[in-house]
Amino acid sequence: MSSSEPMGPGALAGLRVVDHTDMRGALCSRVLGDLGAEVIRVPPVPDPDGSAHVHRNANKAAGDPAELEALMAAADLLIDNTGLDLDEVTGRHPQLVVVALTDMGLTGPRSDWKLEPLPAFASSGGHFLSGFREKSPCWHPGHLAHDCASVLGAVGGLAAAMDRRRHGLGQVVEVSVQEAALSGLNPWSVLIPDYVRHFPELPAEGRRNADGNYWIFPARDGWVRTVIGTPYQWTGFVEVLGNPDALTGPEWADGVFRGRNRDVIHMVADAITSQRDRSDLFEHGLAAGTTIGMIQSPREFAAHRQVAGRGFFRYDVEGSEGLPMPDAPWKLSGTPAGVRKPAPRAREVPGLFDARPADNPWAPGPSNSSGDSNQLLAGVRVVEFGMAAVVPEGTWMLSELGADVIKIESVAHPDSLRFAGRGDLNKAFPFNAESRGRRSVALDMTTEKGRELALELFMAADVVAENLRGGSLDKLGLGWDDMSAKRTDLVYVCSQGYGRGGPMGKMPAYGPLNASFAGAHWLWNHADVPYPCGTTLNHPDHIAGKLLAVAVLAALDHKQRTGQGQLIDMAQTEAAAYLIGEVYMGAAEAGADPQACGNRSGEVAPHDVYRAGGDDDWVALACHDDESWQRCCTVIGVENRWPANAERLADVAAVDAAVSAWISQGLADDRAERLQAAGVSAMAVMGPFDHLGDEHLASRGALDVLDHPVVGQETHVANPIRFSRTAKRTAGPSPLLGADTVEVLGEVLGIPPDEVEALAEAGVCR
Repeated sequence: MSSSEPMGPGALAGLRVVDHTDMRGALCSRVLGDLGAEVIRVPPVPDPDGSAHVHRNANKAAGDPAELEALMAAADLLIDNTGLDLDEVTGRHPQLVVVALTDMGLTGPRSDWKLEPLPAFASSGGHFLSGFREKSPCWHPGHLAHDCASVLGAVGGLAAAMDRRRHGLGQVVEVSVQEAALSGLNPWSVLIPDYVRHFPELPAEGRRNADGNYWIFPARDGWVRTVIGTPYQWTGFVEVLGNPDALTGPEWADGVFRGRNRDVIHMVADAITSQRDRSDLFEHGLAAGTTIGMIQSPREFAAHRQVAGRGFFRYDVEGSEGLPMPDAPWKLSGTPAGVRKPAPRAREVPGLFDARPADNPWAPGPSNSSGDSNQLLAGVRVVEFGMAAVVPEGTWMLSELGADVIKIESVAHPDSLRFAGRGDLNKAFPFNAESRGRRSVALDMTTEKGRELALELFMAADVVAENLRGGSLDKLGLGWDDMSAKRTDLVYVCSQGYGRGGPMGKMPAYGPLNASFAGAHWLWNHADVPYPCGTTLNHPDHIAGKLLAVAVLAALDHKQRTGQGQLIDMAQTEAAAYLIGEVYMGAAEAGADPQACGNRSGEVAPHDVYRAGGDDDWVALACHDDESWQRCCTVIGVENRWPANAERLADVAAVDAAVSAWISQGLADDRAERLQAAGVSAMAVMGPFDHLGDEHLASRGALDVLDHPVVGQETHVANPIRFSRTAKRTAGPSPLLGADTVEVLGEVLGIPPDEVEALAEAGVCR
């Protein structure tokens, strides 16, 4: 690999990682390698050739399988998804941190189930919500469910390695793919039923409805998508359309009314937007203060000037043949992150790790079997100026590890998710899902004193995290340039939709717009649909927040060792792209964009979603080898007329018909259980009520029940990371607006309650 500017050491320099996963888990160590860890890959089966290997195994060296034991003895961290005997491994290597990526967990009634990528996605709740109602649920091609586990495995593995310095001992960090995907793709689903008693119109069943309320409109050169969450955004959207009379009555300010009259909106808007280009609609939306995003193909994303200007793709990586290779999803100013070396070729077997430096920063602390009962981030203060999901998701993870998270909220411009409360800012389910485990300080940032208080809180923080509209905090004197001049040890986190700077840096964006821009929604469809993007998931918001948490942990650890702070910049569009990096490489190599193909695969058959006998009842099934298909034939009682995969691909309609005939005669849960009992990867496509009533998830404590002071009982997806040693906590319910202003200003800034009351009377705070 050539580079005009050699990179300095990453934040995780010296951390030794052994990657013993198949391609479903390979992204976990790529995340750590991008942050500077030394990774040796010893896959349980040979890696396939192609762009997936090149993307997912960058920043790794090839290890000899015969030396796996010696590698573990020299490593800090082992990542495994093959089912190694963990008791034996930890017994032989008590200082080793072992990240166990498991399909459905190490315990529970389904702990022995095997999930290939399609059935894994079906287990997450994201599948049930994606697609057009009249068609089968539609998956996101690739390894998305397993990638969620990989990202959370990186969070857990890094936290455990940091914790090891305190007590000298390793541990097992377990992550279930099903639970990680539920957390990383669709965590709101299990919460919504608790809010139906307050808002009966909520879609508690979580069924797919194509674009839903994240409307898609035709443009002259493609399609655009909108996310209208606030009255201000609706007013801006109507302005983009030229203020047509049909959409300007006061009733349109109500989001529920708009949802019930989307046909009217389309009747008016389609005729207008179809006469304008995507870029024109985007620019007008930016000027009008509304959120309009462009739906792009993967090749369009790779060539876009915003992406090129930020340098997200590398074209100089050895082995990629000049194809667009995704770099790291974050930019770190003090400890550069990104691709340092190409994926290893199978014949390159360098042996063991390099010699340890004398001042090894990852050496275990003094052996202490009792450990340190304090949480890892106890005493760390995070001040969050977060909006919507990505930064709040990341700081939730830090809160569960013990950080004190203080959320600064604007009195004049509350978090956009609070508007889902329909007049009660404390009753909005999206906000209450995203902002658990923190304290709320409400300030009027239009006042000089409000800005002064925010600055003082920033100055008292270890980490500042924000994802406001690009440049918002800079205008208030609270941006990175101002703060880094005052505090060289501050970790400052920025995550805008399109990233800092560039022609799109000031445009707000939400998950559906980010995934659309990155080309993910181009693929996330059946082939025969009237328009692209058949999902209302807020992807990549939930998993992007966890990706952000990995980088923050790395930067915090580096700060604690060196005293050096730095800026972390993550574009949410690039987070979505990072998870499908091989798609851009494949598209460039083919000279054409891949086309949507529903749930089918061009590589194996059967690989699809089949209707079962219940209402909207489906089974996802994938046979990735001939032996699995033979077992499937035995279960469904058909003659194996297609013993070879190539034969099944050539006659896929007949294969699907044989599978479908059997599945349709029973309920999805029963059919999946019978197939799994025979060793066939199958899964019922699960919705929120399936998760809420699921015996397996209940046995694992996969859901948290909290008591919100206004809403009452709430059910949330629990943290999917399970540590055998590191202490973590269950974050409490989201705060009421300004509920902690008096406490925080007193505790952190030393302002007496009577002075805070006077500030409140003056309108400075709430």
